[in-house]
Amino acid sequence: MTRADWVAAARAVLVQRGIGALGVRALAAEMNVTPGAFYWQFRNLEALHEALRADWADRNTAPFTRAIGAAGPEGLRQYLAWVRVVVMEDEFDPGYDNAIRDWAHHAPRTAAILAEVEAFRIAQLRGVFLALGFQGHTAEIRARVAYYHQVGYNAMRVREPREQRLRNVPYYAEILTDTRALTGLNGAEAVLRVLNGASF
Repeated sequence: MTRADWVAAARAVLVQRGIGALGVRALAAEMNVTPGAFYWQFRNLEALHEALRADWADRNTAPFTRAIGAAGPEGLRQYLAWVRVVVMEDEFDPGYDNAIRDWAHHAPRTAAILAEVEAFRIAQLRGVFLALGFQGHTAEIRARVAYYHQVGYNAMRVREPREQRLRNVPYYAEILTDTRALTGLNGAEAVLRVLNGASF
C-alpha cells in the first residue's frame, strides 16, 4: 500500500460518509490490511488528514488552472473553459468540495486551507473577468458571483441532467459576462462543441 492508495481510500470515505467515519482501523479494514500497514506510510491520523487536504487542494483546483491556461488570452474562451470543468465534472468532483466544507465547520486547519484555496479560485476568476474587459472591483464582484453561484449549486446538491445544464450555459454566460455570443446555439450538443473549443 502506497501513500496514494491510503489517500484515495480516505478520499472515498470522506466524500461518502464524512470525516467522522475516517479512522485508521476502519480504513485499514476497508483496504483489507492491518492497521500496522497504515503506520508505514503515516505517522498518525492527522498526517493522513494533511495529505487529504493537500490532495483536495490540488485535485479540485488544478483542472481549472489547466483549463483557463490552455484557453489562451481571450476572456470568453477562458470563461467557457472554466464552465466546462464545472459542468462536465470529469476532473472536478463537487462532492469532494462539499465534504471539505463540511469538515471545515469543526476543523480550523481544514477551514484555513479551504479559505486559501477558495481565495485562489476567486482570484483565477477575477483574472478571467479582467480578460473579458471588466475592470477593478467590477471584475472582482463578477468573479465572486460566478464562484458563489457554483458553490451554492453544489452545496444544494442540485441535480439536473447534463443536457439541461449545457442548455443553461448561454443564459448564465449572458448574465455573468454580458455577452449574447452563445444565445444562438441550438441545443446541448452545440453548447458542448463550443465548450470543447469549436467556434460560435
